[in-house]
Amino acid sequence: MSPKTRVLIAIVASIIVVGGAFTAWAFVRTPYVVAVGAPIRHDDFLFTVTAIQRGRLPSGTAQYRVAVRVQNRAKIVDYQWRDTIAHVRAFDSAGFGRDFLPLTNGSFRLRAGQERTAQLTFEVPAGYSSANVRFWDGIFMGDALNGAAYGKAIVPLEAYHPPFGT
Repeated sequence: MSPKTRVLIAIVASIIVVGGAFTAWAFVRTPYVVAVGAPIRHDDFLFTVTAIQRGRLPSGTAQYRVAVRVQNRAKIVDYQWRDTIAHVRAFDSAGFGRDFLPLTNGSFRLRAGQERTAQLTFEVPAGYSSANVRFWDGIFMGDALNGAAYGKAIVPLEAYHPPFGT
């Protein structure tokens, strides 16, 4: 193996290790609360919860209708939204979190500079509390430097009391 090949392998390995460390850090850091109407930045894309409607089904299941404005601030790149990018995390009586995916199954493509609002519906069974909306769509180039902070942003759907296992 030539010296140039060894240097190239070392550089690629270093990039992988550093990227992995930033990704791991994103998963272990403490969530931070974002108010309704405040944007959450994900590289060139913004997610803003603009409205929340709360309801309760006869079974005690909480139902949330959430409007999310998705903005593509990129100059060239399109963005593909899927409703499953958003999820709700709620906590049982022992404080352990569980994720709930939306009942809706929408998707759309946003060209550079466009925005659109997604209407999502979530249901959380009785016995769970501190429900909050979170977003995750992987790590993009701009996220690598900030540790994908958007993945730890939460928008409370009800009174939020940080439990064990947040």
